[in-house]
Amino acid sequence: MMIPKAPGSEMTLEERMAGVTLLALEMEGVLSDGYLFTNGQGAQAVRTCRADELGLEAWRQEGLKVVLLARQGFAPARAWAEAAGIDLREHQGKKQPALQVAALEFGAPPAQVCYVGSDLDDLPALTMVGLAAAPADAHPWVRDACHLVLGRPGGSGAVRELVERILDARRPLA
Repeated sequence: MMIPKAPGSEMTLEERMAGVTLLALEMEGVLSDGYLFTNGQGAQAVRTCRADELGLEAWRQEGLKVVLLARQGFAPARAWAEAAGIDLREHQGKKQPALQVAALEFGAPPAQVCYVGSDLDDLPALTMVGLAAAPADAHPWVRDACHLVLGRPGGSGAVRELVERILDARRPLA
């Protein structure tokens, strides 16, 4: 039986990485380790990795765009994005429409978007991008759906690892 190729399936991983101009990240499980801390007054906090922030600074220094996706009203994501100077797009549980709008706003066709997700609700967004990536500790179905599974877990340097790999792929060999 002959199985038709999906559009873009003939691209190598390096070609996919080299074409990325917009990096879209999920907060919970990608930039954070997925743990949520709640104090006695109900305020929530997450833990992020400084190495990931440094990786995103290097990304932006290259003139590339980044957007953070987080559930609507998630104060830790809003505070983190504001402190980092990164655009935030809130969603009500459906990430794909928020990602589509962000890609249009940034002028990035789907083939130039990298989305990093870690859980089942990320699957629709992962299927629409040119480079789908997941941290090492992502749900097994998510890992199976991605072009690239990182060696580091979410909230522990996975974003920096991804940024370094993409930036290396974008640089011509000397």
